[in-house]
Amino acid sequence: MPRGVRLGAVATEPSVTGELEATLEGIDNPIERLKLLAGNDEEIARYLDTIEVTSPREREMLQEIARTQPLAHPEQFPQAHRNMVEALESLARHGYHGTRAATSAGPLRWLIRWGVQLVARYVVVSHVRNVSTRMRNLYVLREAQALPESKERLELSRARRDGDRMVSALESRELGVPTFLVAGAAVPVVAAVGRATGVLHSTVWGTVIGVIGMLLALAASWVILRGSALASRRIRLATTGPARALWDAIGWCGNPPRDQTRTFVIVSLGLTIGAWIIVPILVAIALTT
Repeated sequence: MPRGVRLGAVATEPSVTGELEATLEGIDNPIERLKLLAGNDEEIARYLDTIEVTSPREREMLQEIARTQPLAHPEQFPQAHRNMVEALESLARHGYHGTRAATSAGPLRWLIRWGVQLVARYVVVSHVRNVSTRMRNLYVLREAQALPESKERLELSRARRDGDRMVSALESRELGVPTFLVAGAAVPVVAAVGRATGVLHSTVWGTVIGVIGMLLALAASWVILRGSALASRRIRLATTGPARALWDAIGWCGNPPRDQTRTFVIVSLGLTIGAWIIVPILVAIALTT
């Protein structure tokens, strides 16, 4: 390492800098060297370049291992923890209720709203469970890393006990398998029955079944999309700010967990494509064979 390099706050005097450089030169273990450089991001990046660590994930991993304290901002952690618990409690209560979808659908709006809330419930409940479990696990690991009798250890111990109770309190009955997957699994069964009974050999019945299949797929796609949008909006309103503040206070733990909205949007798009392309093709093949 070049002489005279400024290493954080300890590099204010040349003698101190020389002693640190001599210490670093005698250490072969990269983790120990990174811990000595902790707090100086520029020097850490320079050292990682010298050992040819170029993968972003590997650099992030080594920087996390190089930390010298269990919490990045101990003074902010207690309040951030409380705010996150409040947000999860409110989200669990209001996250999937009160949709105003299908206002002009007449008597069918109750059935449509039930489906929208069913999808939103799956997304919200699974997200609440995932976030609360991740919080509890983070507290457990950081408590084990904190020095005995330290302030950080005390705060993390309290938060870990809160996390254990929180995971139990926020447990809600969650659908084991989303309803749309059951409906999707029924499609090939219906097609097989239709072919076995000769229904699909009729042009009229084949067209009717194709149109009904398209309408059902489009309706399911719409319901999934609206339910996902409802859940995503409630999750963002309740937890985005508190989750970011808590993860920043803990530090060195990546980003807060994300919900499953993207997965459901992809499913919705898949159903739409299937309704307009795949179902007509299958019906056409059945009629021609």
